[in-house]
Amino acid sequence: MLQKSGRLFRIFGIDIRLHFSWYFIALLIAWSLSAAFFPTLLPGKTVTTYWIMGVTAALLLFVSVVLHELSHSLVAKAKNIGVESITLFFFGGVAGITKEDMKPADEFQMAIAGPLFSLLLSGLFYLLHIAVGNDVVGAITQYLYELNFILALFNLVPGYPLDGGRAFRAILYWKYKDLRKATYIAAQGGKFFAGVLIVLGIFGLFTGVGPGLWFILLGGFLYFIAGMSYEQVVMKEILNKIPVKQLIESRIPVIRPETKFSELVRKYAGSDEEIFLVRGGGFEGLLDTHRVEKMPSKLQEVTSVKQLARPFSQLKPLSKTADAYTAFRQLSEQNLEALPVLEKGKFLGIVMKRRVMRQLIWRAKYG
Repeated sequence: MLQKSGRLFRIFGIDIRLHFSWYFIALLIAWSLSAAFFPTLLPGKTVTTYWIMGVTAALLLFVSVVLHELSHSLVAKAKNIGVESITLFFFGGVAGITKEDMKPADEFQMAIAGPLFSLLLSGLFYLLHIAVGNDVVGAITQYLYELNFILALFNLVPGYPLDGGRAFRAILYWKYKDLRKATYIAAQGGKFFAGVLIVLGIFGLFTGVGPGLWFILLGGFLYFIAGMSYEQVVMKEILNKIPVKQLIESRIPVIRPETKFSELVRKYAGSDEEIFLVRGGGFEGLLDTHRVEKMPSKLQEVTSVKQLARPFSQLKPLSKTADAYTAFRQLSEQNLEALPVLEKGKFLGIVMKRRVMRQLIWRAKYG
């Protein structure tokens, strides 16, 4: 899910990424503000004015969400907890934190930072609302102080993955000393709250009371993320006990870089080989035949395997001392089916994503 996002910019060493769903939600928010909220709050303006107000308010709400998520990440970095990225949906964001089983006190402080910052933003927009005499700016700042206040209260609900749910999990982890149990309880609270939102949304659609569609969308989003968050903790608990050296496949066909792709096809057609080590003339890379698009026979005759292979210099290879969870994350982040394992620059073999997943399934089922 998080792979369907693009990088916007980098700040404080953190990649800010935008999920594809943001564009749809942003347009929906701008439309609802320009078509209903602002005309009701401030009648008598032109359609163009309402659209300018709607788009401006939607973008400033997005900025508020960015600042909310950054407050989490900066507290995490102050606690020496690595944060690689923030993927923004319009309902919030997901931080790419490299450490899941952090100290309960650290997680509590990190979780509570977001709602506190949203309350601060709400207060600032409220002061600006009072100070500004312009009715257009006043309407926009009113929307923003109300939304940031609601965002702060909403995130304090003790259901994972909301900030209140993360704080609740931190308390449970401190009490039980069991991250998996703490996450399960907090995630169940998140799913319950998501279910309540969906029911309220359906009720709202039939009665015309409240933002029914928004509640359904938000409830569905929270339910999915709550389940995914628990599964990620279970996955890490299983995979971080498996060393990469147990998963290395060292018997991999070696192909010369100048070999034409047509030669490789003739030699290995019908075999089970899918990944090839391309080595020679100072070049080392991996060729994954799954990633090679269909090409005419004549093109195969003139295309070398070097042209189709990914050189090691473009990959983030694995270390023999890493664990299977690290392997899974790096495979997913690079959208690859296999990664080389190197030790002091020496090629030891590859780790296949399917083998990691097979270990996960077996150990999840049978221990």
